[in-house]
Amino acid sequence: MAADPFEEISAHDSKSLFKPKVVALVVTDSPETGPNVMTASWWMLAGYDPLRYQLAVSHKTHTHEIIEERGEFVLAAPSTGMIDALAVAGQVSGRDVDKIEYLDLDTVPGKHVDVPLLADAVGNIECSVIDSFTFENCTYYFASVETAHVTRGGLDGRVLSLDDADVLAYMGSDRDEGDEGTKSRYYLDLSDDDVRRYPGDAVHEALPDTESSE
Repeated sequence: MAADPFEEISAHDSKSLFKPKVVALVVTDSPETGPNVMTASWWMLAGYDPLRYQLAVSHKTHTHEIIEERGEFVLAAPSTGMIDALAVAGQVSGRDVDKIEYLDLDTVPGKHVDVPLLADAVGNIECSVIDSFTFENCTYYFASVETAHVTRGGLDGRVLSLDDADVLAYMGSDRDEGDEGTKSRYYLDLSDDDVRRYPGDAVHEALPDTESSE
């Protein structure tokens, strides 16, 4: 049978096939409650021309209230030193705790949106909502990129320079031995030694000569 080489896994575990990934810290700001930060893995690139992102936000969150009111947010790519921020920002509501202050996160003003950037992040993307739709208690926001910032030396061409960027790669979460009422979250610390580059021309050079094979 076609599936014989494979082991069947659950729909929940299928998301592990596309990890590691970078989890975003979503920053918002409200005149009434101030800046807020939320961990988000439900985001994706959603178009190239113009370049835009899609972000899914639960209606239960404080972040949803602010984006509905303000129509803008920042996607921040966390560094390895921000692992505590990822944990807290994903489990505590901004209605109850000033997470920016509690986590002692340094911020700098955004350039084109009224939302602060996270100073210790690998980079920040300033986003403005251009459209949205609601499905199963979440709102899916399509946002255009107003401005994007990366730490100095953080890009090697179009690839993150891991030694300079110090990006935190998320491996997913699951219950581990000793876990009671919670899950362990797994992260991967990468370096430039782990990066492999393969010139695209090498693929074409490896192809058989079509004229000689006819």
